[in-house]
Amino acid sequence: MKYLVTSATGDLAFQSVQFLVDLVGKEQVVATARSLEKAQPLRDLGVDVRQADYLDKESLIQAFTGIDRVLFVSSGDLETREQQHRNVIEALQTAGVSFVAYTSAPNAQDSTALVAPDHKVTENLIKESGLEYAFLRNNWYLENEGALLEAIAAKRPFTYSAGEGKTAWAKKQDYAEAAARILANVAPQKTIYELGGTPLTYPELAALLQHDQTEKIELIATTDEEYASQLTEIGLPKDAIGFIIGIQKDIREGQLDVDSQDLPNVLGHPLTPFN
Repeated sequence: MKYLVTSATGDLAFQSVQFLVDLVGKEQVVATARSLEKAQPLRDLGVDVRQADYLDKESLIQAFTGIDRVLFVSSGDLETREQQHRNVIEALQTAGVSFVAYTSAPNAQDSTALVAPDHKVTENLIKESGLEYAFLRNNWYLENEGALLEAIAAKRPFTYSAGEGKTAWAKKQDYAEAAARILANVAPQKTIYELGGTPLTYPELAALLQHDQTEKIELIATTDEEYASQLTEIGLPKDAIGFIIGIQKDIREGQLDVDSQDLPNVLGHPLTPFN
């Protein structure tokens, strides 16, 4: 049995390769990278590395040849993601891959979240492809909250506009391990996994992260407009501000408030603590 992880120089995918090597052995693991120059850490793990680019379907077909099960890590390029994902799915079919696990978005089919549309399209394409599949609907990574983590470390106020909305944060390593376990077929079998932690508000998350500190930071709830103004003042580019505010709106409207036990069930152990 041969297992492949796409875009494996990325953090989530690389960690998944590490877990997968422990589960099935390095001889059974293949990884793709767009740049082979950046793939040395993968070679150091002892896995077979193949060059592939989501925008180059022929490279994908060649990389997928001889592979049984693929972890398809979604593209981070929002402008071309739909076409990239179409290329991957068509290449999976052409190469004769039997199973694909795709990293999707929470409640992808019904969500109005900023990141959901391409994931919905991709899920539908996979369903129509005839491939056996699992959708790994990853909620938000704790590591995405760099501004909050930095504020806590510096003991300075943290501003947000998500209101009382909740997010099912979990650490990236837990999502990576879950992906590896699903790909290796050692997890409870489902076609849709809603993966994440216990839904929390920003104040609840901050309280967890500061549980052993005597000096708590100030949390400032504000509007999207005021938050965007503050982000502009510190020099963030317009596109980045739009994305941040869009996610804050999604959280406020409950798009990431998905309460599920799929992640601990797949892991077979409690989630990694936040501190």
